[in-house]
Amino acid sequence: MNMLHSQTLLSPHGCAALREPETRADLWSSLESESEGRGRLEVFWDVPLASCTTFRIGGPARCLVRPATVDGVAEMLGRARAAGVPHLVLGGGSNVLASDEPMDGVVIQLNRACSEIRIVHGSERGAVEVHVGAGLRLSRLVRFCLENGLSGVEPLVGIPGTVGGAAVMNAGTREGCLADVLVSLDVLDERGARQCLGRRDLSPEYRSMRLPGDWTVIGASLGLMAASKAGIRSRLQIAVKQRKATQPLNWPSAGSVYKNPPDAPAGWLIERAGLKGFTVGRAAVSEKHANWIVNLGGATAADVRAVMDHVEKSVRQAFGVCLQREILIL
Repeated sequence: MNMLHSQTLLSPHGCAALREPETRADLWSSLESESEGRGRLEVFWDVPLASCTTFRIGGPARCLVRPATVDGVAEMLGRARAAGVPHLVLGGGSNVLASDEPMDGVVIQLNRACSEIRIVHGSERGAVEVHVGAGLRLSRLVRFCLENGLSGVEPLVGIPGTVGGAAVMNAGTREGCLADVLVSLDVLDERGARQCLGRRDLSPEYRSMRLPGDWTVIGASLGLMAASKAGIRSRLQIAVKQRKATQPLNWPSAGSVYKNPPDAPAGWLIERAGLKGFTVGRAAVSEKHANWIVNLGGATAADVRAVMDHVEKSVRQAFGVCLQREILIL
């Protein structure tokens, strides 16, 4: 979470502008007045992060904001930084563990400002470029591609969350990842200025796009291929069947907890350490897939962290492997 004190914002016309710095009290007061309407900002108070994350865990955030435009996102980020208010851009909440404690800060969601999806252009050879907003759900992207006969995102089926979150962590499966079809990313840098990063400007790696932590993804352009809808549907059905057979989708979770080490999958190591079913409180290592920790109903972040600590210690003692967390601890 970046705490830079920047006063450079975007004007309604997309140009850099200066704004008088706000104190924390000024910001809260201003947002209180904003919450009376539903125009350029939607503002909600004391929102449980449990309702915003797939783990269904987390204490209340003081304020949740949904700007209507990208300029509004840049302005909100700049105001929070200038006032020294903790802030977080949260997508689908599918790869995070939120604290049980209240968050005295601002959560910013992009689903109003960045939810577009459109075909930019195609070629005679069947290549098609699609631009997608960061706030769009991955499930909607997959459905759009099926409806339009576009192949390339099938490996992302069944992954919860949004395009922005998937871009930041280079989400994917054994069949492929987002970087495989990425043409460019649209971002807001630490000053709130828009940048377009081409594929050559990026250095994606396993479960990371290696972006600066204070940059915000607002959109992505993907290079896809025209294909038969029947073929795409068949690949999606096979992938979904595989997910259901191997992943505990009937319980709230954050998906895979650990990155796979080079020599062995994390789930295999955890299972071989005898940890399937290990439970603290209402959080447990899944019996179906050992690299998933599930919420059995009423689990706390403290429960999950205790399970993670035990798993990491046990795998390190058994195999000498230090597991790296894939999920973000808020």
